[in-house]
Amino acid sequence: MTPRVKQDHTRPEASTTPTTDSRTIEGGEKPTAHVSLSTGSCQQGGCRNNLQGAVPEASSPRQQDPKPPTAPVVADTSNLGVANEPDKALPDSAGEFARGRYPLGPLHGLPDTNSITAYLSWEEACLIRHFAENLAQWFETSDRDRHFSIVVPERAMFCPVLRYAVFTASAGHLTRLASCRRGKEVNLANGVSLRLNPEAAIRYHDICISYLLEISNDPREEYNEDVLTAATILRFYEQIEAPSLGHSDTYLNAIKFIVNTQGKESFYAYQNIQGPSPNPHVHSTPSLSLHHSACLSALRQEFWSAFLHQRPFPFPVSSTNNYSLCDIATDFIWANRIFVWVADLLIFCFGNDKLGMEERARRWRKLKAVEEQWQQSSPPAFKPIYYRAADPASGKYFPEIWHMNTCQVAGAQHVELGRILLAVSDPARTSRLGLGAWSRSQILASELRNITRRLCGLAISNRPCPAAWVTAMVGISVCGEYFTDTGEQDALVRLLQRLEYDHAWPTESTIQALRNAWEHAT
Repeated sequence: MTPRVKQDHTRPEASTTPTTDSRTIEGGEKPTAHVSLSTGSCQQGGCRNNLQGAVPEASSPRQQDPKPPTAPVVADTSNLGVANEPDKALPDSAGEFARGRYPLGPLHGLPDTNSITAYLSWEEACLIRHFAENLAQWFETSDRDRHFSIVVPERAMFCPVLRYAVFTASAGHLTRLASCRRGKEVNLANGVSLRLNPEAAIRYHDICISYLLEISNDPREEYNEDVLTAATILRFYEQIEAPSLGHSDTYLNAIKFIVNTQGKESFYAYQNIQGPSPNPHVHSTPSLSLHHSACLSALRQEFWSAFLHQRPFPFPVSSTNNYSLCDIATDFIWANRIFVWVADLLIFCFGNDKLGMEERARRWRKLKAVEEQWQQSSPPAFKPIYYRAADPASGKYFPEIWHMNTCQVAGAQHVELGRILLAVSDPARTSRLGLGAWSRSQILASELRNITRRLCGLAISNRPCPAAWVTAMVGISVCGEYFTDTGEQDALVRLLQRLEYDHAWPTESTIQALRNAWEHAT
């Protein structure tokens, strides 16, 4: 029988030593600080697939809580200066917060540091805050209701598998960030100080995996929205840890498995991608709106991998998308519709469908018509509020393209990604050789350079959004070799270096590949 526990299983050992300086903030003495993060790189233990071939094995087993002792339990909360009193955590009357649909276990349970004073230890609280304030934006560029900023952190207090996914992603990101900055200070919000062991992410990851295995081995458990959201967060961790872990699709496979168990083949459909209304309460179970947000996040994550590895979009996309739909909709809905269109294009370009030449040309024209319609009459929200062309003579290699929010930036960038796919899959270009072929290849190279410039301009012209910078990186990765001007090449490299320094996204291998391509082209 699967063990049921009221609170978390064995946690990573505390690796925090808060260091603070007293300084006046808004008229009061409050602790502020320097962040001290060890710069060692994470080396994750070996993994094997589970969850129908999708969940890796924890590198160390998670111990079960011992039987309740006769003496009161007091957790190690020396950093907080308070004693843990689990028996006084929440009254039974807090029913809507108790997520009572699920028995105690991976999907239901308070932190073992929970007390009458607070839920978490210092380190854990810092990691939750880092996720809510810095990482959530990676997941919700087209989510009007900001589920990852608002809903996920609060649900994580009552859901162990979600909680440890958040801990893993935050610890991994902070460790990578410190490594990328080679020991320079990394500031958390409001001067919070944190000494983070470089192996903290691995330990949190092991615990999260053990919860996922517990769910997968218990037929009574469900792959609900919390499990899907946790897998999506762990997929982010997998992507930023690529230099340490190597290329891995473990959590992509987990997400594919969970999505496929939902029996909704047309979830990614142009005509109904708007999704459900927000759930009235953060702890609603099931939470259809959180499920929808997690699916959208998974969709955006896999664009990056699909482009870089030239493979089809891995999740089920409707085969009956109505691209003629031109109703009045919010910019968030329009952005998500564009994402569905790009997913369809990835399937067309890199899928295994053996289409005849005529059928392939017909399919391409249908997808091209979406881009043409967008070019002629895009929704008003996607018209830039300001535009200035690039000026290479003054060192401005990318155009300035201002939008009002990150959703509009994401939509505009993915239109550009779609244009890349249309350009390289145009049957009129790919099927003709002989006289004029070189000229056509030069026209294609020029088109791809212009698209890449716009992708980069959209990223750097608007308020900081790490997902926009990663999308620009994708364009650079697939089109960067077509740039021959050394000034532009240097500008592309600087953008990639800044992406890694500011946001910990791995770009070193991309930079090296581009430099090799440019060297061989000269």
